[in-house]
Amino acid sequence: INNFVLSKANIQNLKSLIPTQVDLEKNIDLMGVAFNAAVVNEFNKNGDGISTETAIESVQQFVHKPTNIEHDKKRVVGHIVNAGFSDYSDSSLLVNVDKDTKDPFNIALGAVVYKTVDKDFFETLRRSTNPNSKIHNSVSASWEVGFSEYKIAVGSKNLKDAEIISDPNQIMEMKAMLRGFGGKGRMDDGTPLYRLIVGNVYPLGIGFTMKPAANVKGVISEESMTPEVKEVKAIEINTKQSQDLEKIAAKISQKI
Repeated sequence: INNFVLSKANIQNLKSLIPTQVDLEKNIDLMGVAFNAAVVNEFNKNGDGISTETAIESVQQFVHKPTNIEHDKKRVVGHIVNAGFSDYSDSSLLVNVDKDTKDPFNIALGAVVYKTVDKDFFETLRRSTNPNSKIHNSVSASWEVGFSEYKIAVGSKNLKDAEIISDPNQIMEMKAMLRGFGGKGRMDDGTPLYRLIVGNVYPLGIGFTMKPAANVKGVISEESMTPEVKEVKAIEINTKQSQDLEKIAAKISQKI
């Protein structure tokens, strides 16, 4: 596979991650969504990646973390409810992951999005999840993590094919060449360099974005799970919900 050529993975396979513990019929101000947020054992366009061991240890910490627009932490539009893994080739959910595997697979998440916080974004996201829309799959998700340590991977974006540098002195010598520290992500001879995130890893949430750093694409919603519903019908449904929300907002208890 060429670097970052997006696969035609069927993200509809993530449907069971769409939150069911939230009554989305009663909570008309919420939309349930699911998406792949990162690829494990493969370094992204920012030059960062994690191993299977780190992914298994940290994935559940994504739950209850915020979702924002284009990694702007002041533009929170929802929060994560479910977390798991999916197959790299077809996005089918993985029940068990071999802790020793170095093959790529996805971190997959389910979330709720607040319809009333940013109406323009919500409309864009809704249309992006609709298979009948001209902008289908235009919005994707990209992880946000904090970490305490890192190693350097040399030679390949695939972890299993890379040489890992763990000596602190070598890391300090090569640090400035990493993308994460303002470098070009390669050595003088063109050999690619990546940052392997290790140590204490802190999932912070995701950003909804048009340009994900990882080899992931698209978001699905509970609305997109009914392909027979045409764009016009979806608009009618959401227009009615928007009108209902406006009526509720007009009677909000804090309004004076």
